[in-house]
Amino acid sequence: MSIVFGCVVYASLDYIDDNLVNTSLVHEMDRLGKRYNENVDTLIPNSPNILVFQGTVAMPAFALELVDGIGEGIHERYYEKVEYHIAVKSFPNRIAPLYLIYDVSGLEFIESRRLEVGAVLAASCILVVAIGVWIGFLTSQRVIAPVAYLSDQVARWGPGSLPADLAEKFCKDEVGVLAQALEEASRRIKAFVQREQEFTRDTSHELRSPVTVIKGAAELLKRRTNAGDDRIRKPLLRIERAVTNMEHIIENLLWLAREENHEFRETCAAAAVIRESIEQLEQVMSNKPVSVIINQKADPVLQAPAPIFRITFVNLIQNAFRHTTHGQIKIEILDDRIVIADSGEGIDDCDVDKLTAPHVRGKTSTGFGLGLTIVERLCSRFGWRFELDSEMGCGTTATLIFDTAPPYVPADATNAAGCEKLPQKTPQ
Repeated sequence: MSIVFGCVVYASLDYIDDNLVNTSLVHEMDRLGKRYNENVDTLIPNSPNILVFQGTVAMPAFALELVDGIGEGIHERYYEKVEYHIAVKSFPNRIAPLYLIYDVSGLEFIESRRLEVGAVLAASCILVVAIGVWIGFLTSQRVIAPVAYLSDQVARWGPGSLPADLAEKFCKDEVGVLAQALEEASRRIKAFVQREQEFTRDTSHELRSPVTVIKGAAELLKRRTNAGDDRIRKPLLRIERAVTNMEHIIENLLWLAREENHEFRETCAAAAVIRESIEQLEQVMSNKPVSVIINQKADPVLQAPAPIFRITFVNLIQNAFRHTTHGQIKIEILDDRIVIADSGEGIDDCDVDKLTAPHVRGKTSTGFGLGLTIVERLCSRFGWRFELDSEMGCGTTATLIFDTAPPYVPADATNAAGCEKLPQKTPQ
């Protein structure tokens, strides 16, 4: 705005300067022209800067060049970078026209001063702009400071560090209203998380007692009854499988009820946990003609508690066992990943990406649709990556990756059923 104002002032100054000179020249032409029309040859101007010529006979060379090609009226011409204003007028009683040549170089506001005036205006504009920028910066800092502070406080929030007195740090303005709304929202979130964790923890603890009773009763019945009687043995095996599944579900709930930002410093040997889990599940998995083959090529040590990795692995191996009626399940242990490939019926391509959503089950699944959801949540918490690759009729391959290494492709490029593997798909 100041620049526009300076340009307007400079242009106005130039216009006023020219207008004053031309007005003075018109008045002088009227006064001298009257005498010239009355045949008075002695014409004396009021200003020493005005030259009077009766025709062009007595004109010097620079004057002849100035008036060359001009007619009656007021004209502005330059000669050797000097500005002249020229008035020309003809009179009925005289043959030659009257010329008045006004040398404006001696005036106060002329071309030689315009540069100085322009420099002053430019400096003034720059100063005004600088002051405006400085004032605007200070004002914006005072206006933005509460918003920046609020943003910083919100960025520091975590599951266990939701603020309780955020609104007290702000004035009763728009930012204060926003802070109060965020504080209310954080209270509701904190209460909801607390209720969810308490419910999950209490429910899991309450379920452990009856599960323990059922497990003990089943063991007692097995010892006291005839083990070779299929009418008793098969129901007992179903009870044992159900108890084992319930124990894993309770353990999953207890771990998931913990704080998301809890830091675990424990480590575990993945291969040992895998073999131990297979041994625990051996009795449950003995009712199908399915063999488990472990191919250990490395012994990775994970930065996670053993129960966490056991939960993840057991969910995957149980999922593979449920969907494999006969054949084999291959478990490959590498430095950066665990690969579990079964020879089951496989999963349709359109269903693979949906299986990690809660309560989503395969068409032949008899579970609750929580196994892969729990795996996905634990992978997200510990920085692992879970990939699922399946083909109808050829089986499914689940890969648990512990870093960002390039995708692994076995040497034979086949799964447990001997079918050619498709490109891996990462569940969303």
